[in-house]
Amino acid sequence: MNSTLDVLITRAEGRTAPQEEQLHQLVSQTGGRPLGVANLAEAVSALRNCDQPIVLLSEHFDRSSALEMIRLLRQCNRRVRIILLADTDNVSFLRQARSAGIFYHALEPRSEEDLAELKLALHSAVEQCREQQQTRQREHRLWRHLTTALG
Repeated sequence: MNSTLDVLITRAEGRTAPQEEQLHQLVSQTGGRPLGVANLAEAVSALRNCDQPIVLLSEHFDRSSALEMIRLLRQCNRRVRIILLADTDNVSFLRQARSAGIFYHALEPRSEEDLAELKLALHSAVEQCREQQQTRQREHRLWRHLTTALG
């Protein structure tokens, strides 16, 4: 299956245009289709149109609490995989983020090491999405076959 997965990239306060472009390129390299979103309304709209989206969520997106954003994004699409980009070592915050349903926590990429870590997380999320898509397709074919056989 070669379908492209949508990866929403939330605009972060303080992220430069070259850093933004670097994230878009990284998403493309891992097999995703980068979709930049500037605010919550754009993110919600995009999530409603995606089957299994991945979100690169900046800790500082649209002047909202990252924890509230995680909960809201998961309510919009329960299949969403959220990679939280946060430059924090606040253990309590990170526990709450994991509890709210993030897929992975990574630092905002500012070095090659940060980019390599984010690339691995993205690759893992993309592979997981593809595996779930294939499983759903097999289940759909099985149900269709059973319906025809019993019908």
